[in-house]
Amino acid sequence: MERLYSSFITALLFGLLLVTAGSAMAQSLNGKELYRNNCKVCHDKGSPQGQYSPMTLTQDQWRTFFKLKLIPAHKNVLHPKTGGKLLEQLTPDQMKAIQRFAIDHAADSEQPATCG
Repeated sequence: MERLYSSFITALLFGLLLVTAGSAMAQSLNGKELYRNNCKVCHDKGSPQGQYSPMTLTQDQWRTFFKLKLIPAHKNVLHPKTGGKLLEQLTPDQMKAIQRFAIDHAADSEQPATCG
């Protein structure tokens, strides 16, 4: 009986660990939040770099931006809050989440968004 109880507790703790890790991963891959915290901080209203939100460009324009322009334009950009190089702080999965958010909410999408 004690062995069954111990196995149950172990399985429960493992399940909680997976849920917590999954929740953290889902949060870190929230494209809207990632855009807000890493893009909008330099591209908000009145910004010298220009104001950009997902609905600023069309889906094809965003695809072109991420494919050809993002890295050359941002390779030396420092994140204003952390001081580190922006592109070194974002994982490939986080970059994909930002890209997916921008494209999914572009000007010609079914749900254009500003990132509010």
